[in-house]
Amino acid sequence: MRALFKLIFWLIFLSPFALAAAAWFALSDDALVLNDARLSHQDIARAQKVLKLNDPRQLPAGSSQQITISERDLNLAANYLLQQATEGGAQVRVHPGFVDAVATLRIPGLPRRQFLNVSLELEENAGQPAVRALQIGALHIPRELAALVLSQALARLYQTHEYQLASDVVQKLSMQRRELQVTYRWDPRLVEQARSSLMSQADAQAIQAYHAKLVELQGQGVGTGGSLSELLQPMFAYAQQRSQNADPVVENQALLSVLGAWSSGRGLERLVPDAATRPQGFRLKLERRTDFGQHFLTSAALAARGDSALADAVGLYKEVADSDGGSGFSFTDIAADRAGTRFGELASASQADARRVQRFMARGISETDIMPRARDLPEHMGAAEFERRYDRVGSPAYQAVMDEIEQRIAACRIYRN
Repeated sequence: MRALFKLIFWLIFLSPFALAAAAWFALSDDALVLNDARLSHQDIARAQKVLKLNDPRQLPAGSSQQITISERDLNLAANYLLQQATEGGAQVRVHPGFVDAVATLRIPGLPRRQFLNVSLELEENAGQPAVRALQIGALHIPRELAALVLSQALARLYQTHEYQLASDVVQKLSMQRRELQVTYRWDPRLVEQARSSLMSQADAQAIQAYHAKLVELQGQGVGTGGSLSELLQPMFAYAQQRSQNADPVVENQALLSVLGAWSSGRGLERLVPDAATRPQGFRLKLERRTDFGQHFLTSAALAARGDSALADAVGLYKEVADSDGGSGFSFTDIAADRAGTRFGELASASQADARRVQRFMARGISETDIMPRARDLPEHMGAAEFERRYDRVGSPAYQAVMDEIEQRIAACRIYRN
């Protein structure tokens, strides 16, 4: 019995040292992957094409479909998801029968050894991925333990219900040279289940509240026309009131989600499916233009949910698409997109920032407080004219206009501090 007590004592005594040693060997001074991949308008165009070709809504319920995901798109998705959570990068390579991935996460606040490097190999096993090797820093994790750790990490990351949904949908994974083939089962009910599971109860209640507030204000003649600023003031005053007993970040996200879906004309019925009354159509303006109000709010809604890169890429994609037979490439619209993105980021950056935005907006604003002058910027350029004047997206001439837009946004009163 005395030997057992000694063993327990030494285990308790040595545990902190063992954990410290494990942390030391898991972390590193150097990053294995330095990746600054960002969504581009070409990525959005390619994703739209893939989705159009593989639209599951055309399939009968219960049928199976196969989609091919390229190595390039896997890398883009991995880096995009990683960058939503922390600084870091990832590199994925697909081989016949197996996938190897390397990821680096930067741990902020550490004076040394700030990088967590993870190397993972997955092999195809009866159409499902199985762990072949896992290394965290200098620590080689045994295969059986690695499989357990990975399954627990995925279950915690996506939560039990969401992880089960993914398991129900994906039937088979096939790893080919530089591409992944996914066979999935289409069930329309899974979309609604996934949407419900991804929205917390507090979020759903807040969205319903702001939808009702929008309808109420329109009944009072507010938000049926005129400047967008006239609606934002009472909406954020309501958010400030609700945030006395709620998370202001959640409140701002819900508010902007409702206004973003409303302004775009899509998605409001899915956000609030059981509403007895709907708001009137969007007719609000910034700089006397309805499209500026739409661009601002849709980008703000995306950014508030943590998708600033997606908001920028979608906005740019629309302008590039418009230059080829549409209304033409417009830096004016990009200015409204970027201002909306900055607003959404600020409104949800932290609880302190969220409350500051609420106070600022609730006092009453002018349009120039949130959206800079943009009507003088070049617009309605066809593809040939855009190429003649700016050559391409990202050229020095193009970047000069983008820098001017950013300077104007930075000068708006809400973004100065």
